[in-house]
Amino acid sequence: MQAGTGTNIAIAPWIIFSAFMRKIYLQRGLIRNFVVRDLRARYIGSFMGFFWSVIHPIVLLISYTFVFSVIFGQRPLPDSGTTSFPLFLFCSILPWLFFQDTLQRSSTVVIDNANLITKTLFPSEILPLTVLLAGVVNHIIGFAILICIILFTLGKVSLLILLVPVYFLFLMLFTLGIAWLVSSLNVFVRDVSQVISVILTFWFWFTPIFYSPGGRFPPRLLFLLRWNPLAHVVIGYRDCLLRMKMPVLKVLGLLAVSSLLVFMAGGLFFRHTKREFVDVL
Repeated sequence: MQAGTGTNIAIAPWIIFSAFMRKIYLQRGLIRNFVVRDLRARYIGSFMGFFWSVIHPIVLLISYTFVFSVIFGQRPLPDSGTTSFPLFLFCSILPWLFFQDTLQRSSTVVIDNANLITKTLFPSEILPLTVLLAGVVNHIIGFAILICIILFTLGKVSLLILLVPVYFLFLMLFTLGIAWLVSSLNVFVRDVSQVISVILTFWFWFTPIFYSPGGRFPPRLLFLLRWNPLAHVVIGYRDCLLRMKMPVLKVLGLLAVSSLLVFMAGGLFFRHTKREFVDVL
């Protein structure tokens, strides 16, 4: 009896999470409509439209290139797969921008849609997901530009490009898990959206976007990179697209496990706390 009880307790979170995901799947039509609404609100009606999703990363790329390459003389390491710092930086910063933008916008998405949650039986769990899916559209646009630049500068793209969607899938799961967490916490503690901005600032500099782990990064602090999922995603992008080197499967496996755990934990936390949203909002 005791063994059976322990098994039931262990299985319960999986059953609850499966039901949670099934509910989200049944709302796929509503999710699609909200993603379209989000993209229209951001771009339709503006003079530049979707070009803003291109202009923003390009402006960042030019700014960081000027500071780190021109002023500080930063160069990619010889084994980076390219001698072009802008290309090295663009490949590295693309997944980070997706992660950062999704978390910053998700932190307030529940509060921004309080009228829907308080007046109707609205599936609030889809709100961070719609923010993430809208970000996927921007990421695809940026990725297409990156591939064009790689073809122009390097002349070829490795078959390892097929592994990039795998890294991006794990990034999506990890990002959505945290998005569920911060969006629900911000309902109860409105400082969370500000705290997440501060955390992302530190997280940005401890992710190897401007540098390689084998460069000037202090060896005693390498554990910060090993425990940083974004570091493995960024390195994975560079390995597949620039270095054309097979990723370490053990690292990829650990990234998969950590992403799934964060994804589940965030979903279960949101499901548990959403019952109190109406009272707080």
